[in-house]
Amino acid sequence: MVIRRTPPRYPRRGPSCLLVLFVLFGVTVTLFVIQNAEEVRDVIIPTPSPEPTRSAIEYALLAEISQEDGERAAAIGYYRQALRLDATKPEIYIRYIELLVDYGCPQLEVSPQETINCVEEALARAEEAIVLAPDNARVWTAVAAAYMANGDRLLDAGDPQGANLEYAQAVTAAERAIDLNPEDPKTLSTAYAYVAGGLVEQNEPELYQDAQVQAETAIAIDPNNPIARYYMGQVFTVQGFYDAAREQFQLGIQADRSFADIYIELAYNSFANSRLPEAILWFNDALEVDPNNANAYDGLAYMYLQLGDDVKAEENALKSVELNPNVARAHGRLGEAYMRTNKFDLAIEEFSKATALYGEPTATNARFFYLLADAYIRDGLQNCPQAIPLLQAVTEKNEFYGELAQQYLVDCRRTVLETNQ
Repeated sequence: MVIRRTPPRYPRRGPSCLLVLFVLFGVTVTLFVIQNAEEVRDVIIPTPSPEPTRSAIEYALLAEISQEDGERAAAIGYYRQALRLDATKPEIYIRYIELLVDYGCPQLEVSPQETINCVEEALARAEEAIVLAPDNARVWTAVAAAYMANGDRLLDAGDPQGANLEYAQAVTAAERAIDLNPEDPKTLSTAYAYVAGGLVEQNEPELYQDAQVQAETAIAIDPNNPIARYYMGQVFTVQGFYDAAREQFQLGIQADRSFADIYIELAYNSFANSRLPEAILWFNDALEVDPNNANAYDGLAYMYLQLGDDVKAEENALKSVELNPNVARAHGRLGEAYMRTNKFDLAIEEFSKATALYGEPTATNARFFYLLADAYIRDGLQNCPQAIPLLQAVTEKNEFYGELAQQYLVDCRRTVLETNQ
């Protein structure tokens, strides 16, 4: 038997051919990538797809939802974005303008770099809407609302002449809406209501009868229109028919319980009938539906001044001027509250703001000019040089405060003579 032995294989010396091939391939690929980095990156790294953006309609829907939730500032931001994306839809303009008028913010930060005044923004967008859709009746009613709001703003700031020009513009815009003869009864009714409002707010008695006719027409077309009821109540108020006005305001609340201005009018109606506690309740109702309503806080300050509750008067007046620092009478109310508590330096500061906004004394605002002079003199007769020009101006504008001013003028002149001796 022959046994064959196979000699053992010697150990390998060096890498296998296959490994060498892999290494060479890897080096080749690496060199290629280094030499063609940009092209390889474009192939390997996927191109980022842009994030999906919302359409103008989607932003408008977000605005509507925010408005229903009471987040009006957020709604304004959404409408602004909608118009940036698509400025060809009249409906977005209409809703945006109506929201701005309803909110009426004196200052609203819409971005870290931009702050807007709601009424001024409404007017700017109204001009664009007219160019976009000159034959749209709802556009013109929104424009009328913007003019009415600007009239109110100027009146609050002590510019009745400028306010009347805006009210007249509102009448013209509303009449344009009527001429277009909209099929929607609510639009037509609102247009007649703004004609009535623009007429009655000019505070010219010869316009009151026409304003009443316009308001009655608005109500006949749509009895559930709160704007029509509001201005009908205004017409009755300026004519001294307080019970009839009260009925209209209450009907307006039944039509729209979120209309804060109607509660405010009911409050002043109660005040005119010497029902101050009831007036306070109405002002509080206005704040329930609109917690940032500066006019409601101003009204509360006035009521508490009548009741002699100086602490609450000061609290509410402070809140009013914080929410809207551009209302002359609100600074005057705060000045009165400070006077009651002998804070003459603070009273002088607030009365100075009020008179600066008013510019010049008139028969209706002379009181605040007299109170500024009064605060100067109560702080010391050494302030007579500042008080005398104010007192002299008041004597020419208001009989009641003019007589009080004459007494102070005598005291000041005596003080000046004694000082010069």
